[in-house]
This record gives sequence, structure tokens and C-alpha cells, in this order.
Amino acid sequence: MCWKRTILLCLLAGGIGGCNAASMDFLASLFVPPQRSVPAEYDGLADKVVAVVVFSDQQTDFEYPDARLATALSVGQGLLKNAHVKGVVDARRIVRFQDENLNWDTRDKTALGRSFGADRVLYVTLVEYSTREPSSQFVYRGRIIAEVSVYDTSRPERDARVWRAEKNIDVSYPEQSPVGAPGESERDVRIKAQQLFADTVAKKFYKHKVPNP
Repeated sequence: MCWKRTILLCLLAGGIGGCNAASMDFLASLFVPPQRSVPAEYDGLADKVVAVVVFSDQQTDFEYPDARLATALSVGQGLLKNAHVKGVVDARRIVRFQDENLNWDTRDKTALGRSFGADRVLYVTLVEYSTREPSSQFVYRGRIIAEVSVYDTSRPERDARVWRAEKNIDVSYPEQSPVGAPGESERDVRIKAQQLFADTVAKKFYKHKVPNP
């Protein structure tokens, strides 16, 4: 927390000695916390066509019929924006295939990916997907927990998994509020939770910066 103490001292010095434009600019720059680079956990999506395939259980499908599509779309957009992928398979094609083939999840993941012209399958298993606090039907909080893996479609499925998140991706919106999201609609909460989840997943696949603790 050294940088915070430095800012406080500079502000006190500015208050004592007066301020001008240059000193104010300098002080403003100090409010940006130091950052460090975090390498990609897996950089094998770069220059590849990726199929984002989302599995959800029957309860999730019943309560949130478009959870698979919304998750696949948001994750795909996150990859296109930052992960330097060559392309992302249209999530609507994949979800349509899932809806028309009830046992799709028993199929070979690499063959499934190849059928969509993908080099990699980003497989997302939704463990939890909700927009309400467990204790209340009237308090909104977006929560998404998922297992995430990557499969190389050029390999047999038995040895095709080339990356797996060490632990489940677990996000919630709002992140710290003890009372959910008062004043926000369920739709808004859900969209923001989806975006947070997509950003968290995408960052596994490209170098990025985070604030120093």
C-alpha cells in the first residue's frame, strides 16, 4: 500500500505549498495504481477459429432458456476483442445444433468442433447460473460459476484437452454489495454478470495488466 501513502503525502504537500497545473497533473497521475503484467494461462487460441460450446443442466435451461446462447455470445465477443483469435463460430449455430440433438453432449468434442470448422473448442460447463439471491426472490445478484476447458480439434478426444482452468470461474454482480443490486432490473444484473464472466474467461488467454495489491 506504499503508493497510497505516497499520494497522501503529496496531497498534504500540495495543500501546504499551493498548487499549479503541473503539480495537479502530477498528483492526478499518482491516482492510477501501479500495475503488473499477467501472462496468458494458455495462448493457444491466438490465430485460431474457436467454437464456444456451453453445457447447462435441465434446471438452468428451464429457469434461463437462453443461458447457453447468452454465455457463448458474451465469451465469444470477449475473445474477439482481446485474445487475437482468428474467428469465433457463430454461437447461434452451435445452440441450434444443441437444441436439435438432445444427446449432443455425449459426442466427441473434437469431432463436434471440426464440424463447425473450429481449431479449438472452448467448453464451458455451467455449474451455477442465477440472477437472484438464494434467500430472496426479490433481490437480484448475478452469479455464474463454470468449469472451463480447451480442446484441440486436431487430436483424438482422449488427449485433446490442452488446457483447463485450475479452479472454477466464479463471478458475481454486484461483486461486493451485501444487498444485491437495488434499483437495477434483473436484465441489467444479468447482462453485467455475463460481461464480467466473459472478461474473466477471456483474460485466461491473453497477456493483461492488473493492479498491484
